[in-house]
Amino acid sequence: MTFPLEELPSALQDRASVWAALGLRQHVRPVHPNHGKAVTGVEFESAEWLVEVTIWNSGEADLSTVRLSDDRVVNKTYGLAGLEDLNGLLDELVRLLTQDELPPEAFVYQWPGTAHQ
Repeated sequence: MTFPLEELPSALQDRASVWAALGLRQHVRPVHPNHGKAVTGVEFESAEWLVEVTIWNSGEADLSTVRLSDDRVVNKTYGLAGLEDLNGLLDELVRLLTQDELPPEAFVYQWPGTAHQ
């Protein structure tokens, strides 16, 4: 199976109003051959959040977030089979950012030594 990496920009554009409402600046990384395992991704940054989504053509995907107010880290690894799964990842990200709803099976921890007093 080869995941359609070229779908990422349009899936992000579908949520442009959400990213804007959250004050997120985004940078989409172009598809890179990466030694035979092509990869793409997006980074978001705001006064409240740092977010990175990385997707390989194998369908593996990583979501990494840091909430800057308390340095809480939420990470999750996904196995994407198609556009529906990509939309699910992005929907989980939106719920995390807007409702503080943790994605199922996410790994959550406090960044060591940097919590604000």
